[in-house]
Amino acid sequence: MIQAVGAISQYSDPEYLRILRELMALGITPSGNKDTDKMKLEKIRTELVQKIQTKPEEEQKHALQVQPLEAVKDTQQARLEEEKLGAMQISELNKLYFGLL
Repeated sequence: MIQAVGAISQYSDPEYLRILRELMALGITPSGNKDTDKMKLEKIRTELVQKIQTKPEEEQKHALQVQPLEAVKDTQQARLEEEKLGAMQISELNKLYFGLL
């Protein structure tokens, strides 16, 4: 990286200087070849754009996955409440039947 910083002063092409600065800002060591470094930068930009674009899609998928789980949880909770009511009714009937009241 230190060599790359020293190499910047050797170039007078403003486009290549911009490419070198951007690469170093991203933590990537420049190769010293303008075409190679330009391709590296374009590849990294493309990858970053794809990550940014797919992030909302991943969040939507996650939201869709969470909703069914919550629906299942609500359904299970309702079923447990119904079973509890049924068990309480059976308990009351048993008390009446066995004369425990």
